[in-house]
Amino acid sequence: MSRRPKHDPKESEREILDAAEAFLRERPFRKMTVDAVMSRTGLKRPAFYVHFRDRHELALRVVEELGLELGAMIDRWLVGVDLAEDARSAFRGLAEVYAKHGPVLRALSEAAGSDDKVEAAYDALVQRFIDATTRRIADDQAAGLIRADIDVEETARALVWMDERYLTQAFSKEPHPEVQRVVDVLYNIWFSALYGGN
Repeated sequence: MSRRPKHDPKESEREILDAAEAFLRERPFRKMTVDAVMSRTGLKRPAFYVHFRDRHELALRVVEELGLELGAMIDRWLVGVDLAEDARSAFRGLAEVYAKHGPVLRALSEAAGSDDKVEAAYDALVQRFIDATTRRIADDQAAGLIRADIDVEETARALVWMDERYLTQAFSKEPHPEVQRVVDVLYNIWFSALYGGN
């Protein structure tokens, strides 16, 4: 790839982030090196250190970026007023993000098992979903839509981690299931658990 003498800092940062995601689509985080990432760009190695301290910080930025996409899906459920459609919309959005980034999310999930910094970032990402789900369950419980005897926090934790594992496994390899099929599965599980299948 040709080397460009000058580069807009935002463009070069974006190029490195895209190269890191491309790498993680194909190989595990433990194999990711600065040289391996930079070989996928038109930049020289020193450009990496203008934006990132090391590969761990780069991975954290990838988690952060994916978190923004996933966070937008949380809002679909939290801010809506139509219970069934809000849930379907949120699950559809989650499934679409995983369909787009599944191998990368799997690589980051696996990296969390061996890298403390990545683990903390990944756990924080999942915790955002747990917190949002806890709020929604508590609100719907207060409104009489969910049984009063359901343990709000632990139910939220169980459902969200189930989603994380299921979505990661479903979309990390080809061929993966149709998005609508995944949406229907998640919707049926959540509504059965929380609303008695209503």
